Amino acid sequence: MQMVLVTAVSEAFRRARWRTSTGLVSLFCLLFFFSGTTSLIYQVAWVRSLSLFFGSDVYSATITLAVFMGGLALGSWLASHFVDTWTRPIAIYGLFEIAIGLAALAVASMLDWFHDSYRLIYNQHFESAPWVYNGFRMVVATSSLIVPTTLMGATLPLLVRYFVRQADQLGQRAGTFYAMNTLGAFCGTLVGGFVLLPMFGVSRTVALAASLNFAIGVVALFMGVKRTSASGLSGNAIAASPGPAVHKISKLERRAVLAAMALSGLAALALEVVWMRVLVQSFSATVYAFAIMLACFLFGIYYGSFKASRCADRSPLPAKTLSGLLIGLAVASTFLAVCTYLVPHLFGMLVWSLTAILKDAFGTASVVAQFIVASLVILGPTIMLGATFPFAVKAVTSDLERRGSDTGRVYAVSTTGGIIGSLLAGFVFLPFLGARLSLLIIGGLFAFAGLLLSHALRSGAMPTTLRLPFVIAGLGAMAVFSAISVALPSQTVANYGLQRSTQPQVLHHREGVAHTVSVVRNDSGTIIMMVNGNVEADTSLIQRRHFVLKAHLPLLLHPNPEQIGVVGLGLGITLRSTTRYPTVRRVRLIELTSDMVEAHQHLKEITDDVMRNPKIHLRIDDGRNFMAMSDEQFDLITADPIHPRITGVGFLYTREYYEVIKARLRPGGIVTQWMPMYSISPRSFDAAFRTFAQAFPNASFWYVRGHGLFVATIEPMSVDCRNLAAEFANPLVREDFSSIQINSPAQFLGHLLMDSDHIRSYLARSANDEVNTDDNAYLEYRTPFEFLGRTDAIIPDLIRHAGWSPERIMRNCSAEQAAAASDEFQKRLGRIPVELTEPLQ
Repeated sequence: MQMVLVTAVSEAFRRARWRTSTGLVSLFCLLFFFSGTTSLIYQVAWVRSLSLFFGSDVYSATITLAVFMGGLALGSWLASHFVDTWTRPIAIYGLFEIAIGLAALAVASMLDWFHDSYRLIYNQHFESAPWVYNGFRMVVATSSLIVPTTLMGATLPLLVRYFVRQADQLGQRAGTFYAMNTLGAFCGTLVGGFVLLPMFGVSRTVALAASLNFAIGVVALFMGVKRTSASGLSGNAIAASPGPAVHKISKLERRAVLAAMALSGLAALALEVVWMRVLVQSFSATVYAFAIMLACFLFGIYYGSFKASRCADRSPLPAKTLSGLLIGLAVASTFLAVCTYLVPHLFGMLVWSLTAILKDAFGTASVVAQFIVASLVILGPTIMLGATFPFAVKAVTSDLERRGSDTGRVYAVSTTGGIIGSLLAGFVFLPFLGARLSLLIIGGLFAFAGLLLSHALRSGAMPTTLRLPFVIAGLGAMAVFSAISVALPSQTVANYGLQRSTQPQVLHHREGVAHTVSVVRNDSGTIIMMVNGNVEADTSLIQRRHFVLKAHLPLLLHPNPEQIGVVGLGLGITLRSTTRYPTVRRVRLIELTSDMVEAHQHLKEITDDVMRNPKIHLRIDDGRNFMAMSDEQFDLITADPIHPRITGVGFLYTREYYEVIKARLRPGGIVTQWMPMYSISPRSFDAAFRTFAQAFPNASFWYVRGHGLFVATIEPMSVDCRNLAAEFANPLVREDFSSIQINSPAQFLGHLLMDSDHIRSYLARSANDEVNTDDNAYLEYRTPFEFLGRTDAIIPDLIRHAGWSPERIMRNCSAEQAAAASDEFQKRLGRIPVELTEPLQ
C-alpha cells in the first residue's frame, strides 16, 4: 500500500501536479484528513481494549480519556517549545505518522506485558488501597498510549510551521488543517463504528489504521526529503514571506486568549459529556448511539473551523471575534438546558414515525432519527466551538516566526482544559447538579471566558471590547433560558420514547457519576428500574419468573452450594432468593456502580432489604474484571447482565468471558447466564447460544416466556430427585416458586427445554458458525438493529429440537417422578407457542 502511494505521488510530482504551494497544501490536507481518521479509530479501539483489560467502570473510562487527551496536550505543548527550531518539518511529520502506526500496533503487546503485574496489584490493593490500584491503571494506560497520542498532538504545529508563509495565511491554513483533521476524525468515527469494527473486529481494524498511518508517513517523508527547484520548495520550512504585518498583541491579551481557550476547552468537553448523558436516555446506550453523538460533535467543530479559517485572516481584531463566539456559546449552552425537556418527545415521535414509513426497518429509522436530533441540538454550539480555533491562533501569534509554537500552545491549553472539563462534568456536575443545571453552569463558564477576554482587550495594544448591547442581549438570553429550564418539571425518560408517562410515581432518581438510575411505579403498581433510560428490570410476573428461576436453578442442581458469585444486582430479586438457602454461606455480589446500590434503599419492599443480609459481600467493580483478576472460587456463578445491545455489556456474552468464569468455578461448579429472547434476531440468538455451548459442552437450556437461561456444569448435568424434593419442602423455596406459578419439582423440570445433546442438534441445523468474541463484538454491533425482534421468531426452531433424556439426567428418581417430569415437559412444550399470544402479566 505504501509503495503504491509513493509511486503515485512520484508520478504526480513529475507531472508538476504538486509543484505549487497550493497543491502541496492540498496534498497535506488530504494526508492530515486520513491522520484524523486513524486517530478516532484508535481511540475507539483503545477504549475497548483497555475496558477489557482493566474493567469498564467509570474510573477506567476516565483514565483512558484523560491519558488520550493528555498525550495530545503533551505533544502540542512539546511542539510549542521545539517546532520552530526544527528543520524539515514535513519529513519529521512523516516520521511521526509512521511512529504512530508502530506504537498503535504495540498497544496490545504492552497490555499483555502488564497482565501478571495488574492481577497482583488487583488482589493486593483493590480494597485495601484503591489509590494504588487506580494509580497502577493510570500507569498501564499511560505506558500504552502516551507515545502515539503525544506524537498525534505534535502533528498540527509541524504542518502550520511549514505551510504558513505570511500573516494573511495564518488563520486560514491553521484553521484548514485543524478542520480537515477534525473532518477525518468525523469520518473515522462513522467508518470505524459502522463498518470496520463490525466487519473486521478490533485487531484487524487497528492493523488497517496502522497501515494507513504508514502510507501517510511514507508520502510525507518522500515529499519532505525530495528536493526540487520548482517554486523554491524544499524539505525545509517555508520561510516567512513579506506580506501584511501580524497584528500587535500585548502579553495581557495573549494570556487572556490562552486562558479563554483553556476555559473554552473545559466547557466544551463538559458540554459533550453532559449532552451524551442527556441524549443516551432517549437514544439507548448502543455503540452506534455514541458514534452518532460523537460524529455530530466533530462535524460541527469541522464546519465551524473550516468556515472561520476563510475569514480569520481578514479580521483586524481576532480576539474580539473570539470573545463574541464565547458569548454565543454561553447562550447556546443555556438554550440546550431547555432542549433537555423537548428532546425525548421529539426523538420518540421521529423514530417511530420513520419506523412506520420504512416498514418496520427500526435499525435504519433509529440511526436516521438519532442523526437528526443530535444534529439539531449539537451542531449550533459545536460550529461556534470549531470557529474559535482559527481566531485564537490568529490572535495569539504576534510573531510569524513563532507560528508553529503558538499553534501548539493554543491546542495544548484547549486540550488540557478539555481533560479538566470531562472530569468535572462526570464527577461533579452531573452527580451533584443534574443535566439541566450542569448546562447552565457550562453556559456560565463560556460567558466568563468571553467576558474575561473582552475585559483584557480594553487595556490591550489596540483597546477594544465587545459592544455593550451585544453583551446585554447575550446575558439577557441566558437569563431567560435559565429561568425556563429551572421552571420546567422533571421527567422520566425511557429509551426510544417508550415510557407511557413522563411523570410516573418516582421512587428514586439519581444522575450519578456513571449512570442515571430511576426507579418508578406505574399505574398498575409495577416497579420499574431504568438505567440510562433502558428498562433493566421490573416486578411484573413475566420478569419475576426468570429472576426467581435464575436463583433457584443452580442451587437445586448443586448438592451443597456454599460459595456463590452473583454478577449484577438489578432489582435484587435473584439475590434475595439466593440468600434463602441454608447451605449458602457467602454471596459475593459484584455490581458495576454504587448508584445501583443506593437505589436499593427504595426497594426494600420487594427484596426484604437483602443488602443488609450478612451473607452478602459487595464488591463495586466491573464483573468481568473481577472474574478475570480475582483468585476467589465459587460453587455457583449467576450472571445477570442486561441486553447485549447496550455498549460494553456484550463483554459479558463473549467466549473469552465464559472461559474466565469457568476458571473461577470449584469442582462441580455451575454457571447460570440470562439470555434475552426479545429485541434480537434468531441468527444473533444462535451466535450467543453457540458461544456459550462451545465454552461449556455440558450446557442445558431452560426457558420462561421471552427469556432463556443458559446453565452449565463442569461435569455432565444431573438432577437428584431426593434433593429436589427436600428443597421444595423448604417453605421459603416453596413460597418463591409459588410466586411464579411453579408448584412441584415436576413443573420445575418442565422448564428444561434442551440438554447438551439436543443443543448440539439445534446448533447443527444451521451452516452459520458465528460466535461472539472480545475482538468481533458480534452481539454488540448487530443487536441494536434488531430491537423489534420477537420471541416467536426464535421459538419454532427451539421447539423442533427440544428434548432431554430423563434416564440420563435424573438420579434417585422413581418411575412416577420421571413420568411426571416428562409429562410436565410435554405440557410446557405445547404451552410455549400459546402463551406468546396471551397478554403480558
